[in-house]
Amino acid sequence: MKFQIIAGELCLDFINTLDNRLIPERRQELIQSYEDLLDWATQAGALSTAQRALLLREAESDPKEAAAVRARAVELRECLYRIMTAVARSRRVSEDDLSVFNAYLGEALSHLELRRARKGFRLAWPENHSKLDSVLWRIARSASDLLSGDDLESVRECGDDTCRWLFVDRSKNHSRRWCDMKVCGNRIKARKFYRRQAARNVV
Repeated sequence: MKFQIIAGELCLDFINTLDNRLIPERRQELIQSYEDLLDWATQAGALSTAQRALLLREAESDPKEAAAVRARAVELRECLYRIMTAVARSRRVSEDDLSVFNAYLGEALSHLELRRARKGFRLAWPENHSKLDSVLWRIARSASDLLSGDDLESVRECGDDTCRWLFVDRSKNHSRRWCDMKVCGNRIKARKFYRRQAARNVV
């Protein structure tokens, strides 16, 4: 499956893996399996192809655990959706959601290692880690960095009411309205055009 990676932050692209979220009859779950989760993470740059292959082998040897991690991924995604939409709408974030997220974040940060770098040190994930939930660590870290950083005030929802995907507006004038101009932007323009044409025909 080809995923759209357009949000500007890993955690927001992950939130966007439930398509047509607000339209029940058209809602589409893009992470239907653990392998889908790995495919998304690889396309989003969170995993290398070698890491994906390693985790996929582990998942094939323990399908029950892989299914459980996929379920946890969905729980994390929906928690992040509620948090980030509250931020985008300037609303108070639920303490329950913060508690759930902090549990995921604590688990993720416990696996970070301090390593030597060219200048000083850096924090990094263990190399060739085979824990099936390691993909969730990267998502949690991305969300914590966004929530505690300067870009938080630039989190936006797509202006198309049938979409509402999330993204970080890093445009020069902070005027980005659509998750993807080629998709939602053109769709809105087309709707406005047809409405104008219909109004002229009525007259």
